[in-house]
Amino acid sequence: MTDQVLLKVEDLEVAFKGRKGEIPAIQRISFTVHEKEVLGIVGESGSGKSVSTHCILKLLPSNGLIKDGKIYFGGKDLLQLSAQEMAQVRGNEIAMIFQDPMTSLDPLFTVGYQLDEALKKHTQLDKAGRRARMIELLTMVGINQPEKRVDQYPHEFSGGMRQRVMIAMALSCSPKLLIADEPTTALDVTIQTQIIDLLKELKDKLGMSVIFITHDLGVVADICDHINVMYAGEIVESGEKRQIFYHHRHPYTEGLLQSVPSIEASRDRDLLPIEGNPPDLLTLGPECPFAHRCKYAMEICAKAKPPLMEVEENHTVRCWREYQKTLQAAQE
Repeated sequence: MTDQVLLKVEDLEVAFKGRKGEIPAIQRISFTVHEKEVLGIVGESGSGKSVSTHCILKLLPSNGLIKDGKIYFGGKDLLQLSAQEMAQVRGNEIAMIFQDPMTSLDPLFTVGYQLDEALKKHTQLDKAGRRARMIELLTMVGINQPEKRVDQYPHEFSGGMRQRVMIAMALSCSPKLLIADEPTTALDVTIQTQIIDLLKELKDKLGMSVIFITHDLGVVADICDHINVMYAGEIVESGEKRQIFYHHRHPYTEGLLQSVPSIEASRDRDLLPIEGNPPDLLTLGPECPFAHRCKYAMEICAKAKPPLMEVEENHTVRCWREYQKTLQAAQE
């Protein structure tokens, strides 16, 4: 990781149009990704982690609405680019791996045909050059006999191999930023580890930045430099990996960690689920959105949303309990 900022998201606000009105999905979040950094975005389903990154590539569905904010990449605000300009960014400078390798590949076309699409669009290589590049990419992601495999169909690949093909497709034009949207969710534990190790190896080899989206803090423990914890469309805690795992301050982060199995933990330790369900964003009031599930909730939590505060360098949290702790410490 370097100090050079590659991506900067400022005050991003997103909503979806529904029958009952606008449903807030992202509520003024801000974050940065540095060159060669791996940023993890963690949260339950519906927390807004995928939506926040789909905005980067302007891939929201037709009822999605970016209400406010800026997304700077390479000095340009991506939200101000035309459709044609964004088409040049997608796949070329910023690439994305989607979470289900079983449905992301078209079963009617060979793997080579689908790899070739991006190469035709974003490179000047001739047919022979593109085929050589496809074989190079399949080799890079650990697929044996790439000369044979390039002419095979997706159904001839296992789930883990399909995900490797998706990674090869994403890397075909050597992007500066790779967005991995739950890339291991549909895979068994052994294959998950292989895919994460592969992404780490490729990130170091190619010098690219990665945004790794997952609902499982255990998955990001070995790959991420910085972690954003999202809940109800907000970043409730953000910090370096060691800060999130060993000095976390938000009750939601604590709950996520307590629900992750650990080899180091005692065999008698129970996994503790987070009680209750995420709030209905359509009816959410001014209160802290985690208040009704929080074992530390105080009277103020049901009345007002806590401010975002810095508890140490590069570590921020949105929690009234931590806010009061900081005030007490300052007074002492």
